[in-house]
Amino acid sequence: MGLKRAAPVSRSASFSHGIKVRHGSLKKRPAATKTEQSVASRKKPTEEVASPFAGFARPSAADVRTLHTKLANLFGDRGRFQGGKRRGDILGTVVGTILSQNTTNTNSHRAFLRLREAFPTWDKVRLAKPKAVEDAIRCSGLAPKKTPWILTICRTAYEETGRTSLEHLRNMSKAEVHAYLCRFTGIGKKTAAIINLFDVGHPDMAVDTHVFRYAEQLGWVPSERERAQHNKKAKVRTERWPVISRDTTYFHLDATFPDELKYSMHLIWTDTEGGLPVVCPARKVLGFDGRQISIDGDVLRKPRADARVKKN
Repeated sequence: MGLKRAAPVSRSASFSHGIKVRHGSLKKRPAATKTEQSVASRKKPTEEVASPFAGFARPSAADVRTLHTKLANLFGDRGRFQGGKRRGDILGTVVGTILSQNTTNTNSHRAFLRLREAFPTWDKVRLAKPKAVEDAIRCSGLAPKKTPWILTICRTAYEETGRTSLEHLRNMSKAEVHAYLCRFTGIGKKTAAIINLFDVGHPDMAVDTHVFRYAEQLGWVPSERERAQHNKKAKVRTERWPVISRDTTYFHLDATFPDELKYSMHLIWTDTEGGLPVVCPARKVLGFDGRQISIDGDVLRKPRADARVKKN
């Protein structure tokens, strides 16, 4: 079944992508087999990341820290990156993220639960008939597309490690996790970054539609005009800035955000139940002048108590 990848899920009590997992509810992972150890390399220090927009000064680390402080006062600080404190099922995170694409959190969560009720283990998913998997996840939408993505990942993992598992990613470097996962249809930079940040333990700045939109609105990535002006002056092709996309924005923000804030800022920016998307959805514009946060030009005040997530 010649398929490709899927998309990301993360694990936070209030995280908006894929399934939700309560803190402390994750089971201890099984020890890696010798086959898994041979496939995975030893975990290396996190690699240095360079922005594709060389010379673009926004945001500075101070900009990020100031905005994070303001947002945390409004929506709650989600905690600092601690190097993979969540030890959940990586394959489950990946599958949950695939199910979360182009649907609501409620529907994706329901689809995940129905999949696990029908097939209690990932081995059973791997061996299942595609139609049965498709029926189980139908409520997530796009089931005919998502089914082969999920089955390909399960089958490839088993072929490469002897287990229907992605736990061997824990022994990989940040770049290796991206390279491994992005082979699959349905999985992109966002999913790989989610796995790094929440499961493997590498600080990574996952960029979804919310993060991409906010970065553009804040001027934290070049505008098309700035890109055109820069490229007109570039003396050699290697100095030219690439197209502004979610992927190039990922590389830029990952290079410029302080590592310790990537966890909390990502959750605040993406939490559709108690974070910034509640007050600044798709048709609104986020602004920040260094002192005050605004939505469509109006100063953002502290949301109602029932709309905020409590501090961890």
